[in-house]
Amino acid sequence: MNDRQLKSLLKAVECGSFSKAEEALNLSKQALKKQIDTLEEEVGFSLLVRTRHGIALTPAGEEFCRGARRILGEIDSVIQRGKEIAFHNQTIRIATPQHPRLLLENVFNEFSRRFPSIKQQVVPRRSGHYIEDILYNRADVSECIYHPELEGSGVKYTKLFPMPYKCLVAPSHPLAGNKTIRLEELSGNRVGLLKKNSELASQLHEICPDLNLELLTSNDLPNIINICYNNGVFISKAYFVNTMQPLIAIPLETDIVPVGVILHRESPSQIVREFLKVVHDLYPQEDDET
Repeated sequence: MNDRQLKSLLKAVECGSFSKAEEALNLSKQALKKQIDTLEEEVGFSLLVRTRHGIALTPAGEEFCRGARRILGEIDSVIQRGKEIAFHNQTIRIATPQHPRLLLENVFNEFSRRFPSIKQQVVPRRSGHYIEDILYNRADVSECIYHPELEGSGVKYTKLFPMPYKCLVAPSHPLAGNKTIRLEELSGNRVGLLKKNSELASQLHEICPDLNLELLTSNDLPNIINICYNNGVFISKAYFVNTMQPLIAIPLETDIVPVGVILHRESPSQIVREFLKVVHDLYPQEDDET
């Protein structure tokens, strides 16, 4: 008997049917049935019966589930107390770009809830040094955008979510009422773009030959504001552009869609492994095993 079997049983009871429980647990019908069949074999009596409306507990199953809830609650409590002792006064250093919004805000909040005794220290990342920050132990994890140079760099990465490009414009700009902006609609505009976004810059030059493209070295807020309030357009995949009211962020129609990732060492510490568990819980990976 193990806690996974108990959790599967309680979820099946909560859902009232195996099919709903399978979806909630992300398990196949065979895997869920095997867990509960094995559990019934171990305890020596039936826990569930099938009805026209789904499944129901036997009288013995009702008593068993009451005890199972107490056991799982105590296990969670023991684990939490152990984590508080093991991780007391520990710190995880998180390197982030120097802008107002962080990719990992949701992860920060959930990690803080699970591990209140671990201090989260944000380390402003030096531009272009995100791999070195991990390799040379200046940070434990780092936010960045996926780039082919990550492959074979000596660090590992975990994907977060797509970060499509958006056009930031003033409310007075002619394109401000658009739901999306096509590349060709930027012709004749002054457009600001980070220099490192070279693939998108090439695409813009190809489609908009009369484009006034201004390449920036960083997400410097005064430069962004000056471009937008002088009838220009600033293009960025950065998370913070969605919150720069009254400027308006409008999706750009392009097949170039960057992906946010979190970097970490190939052999991360226990604290980093716990941090990555939170990342995987909030942003499940395609190859995650159930």
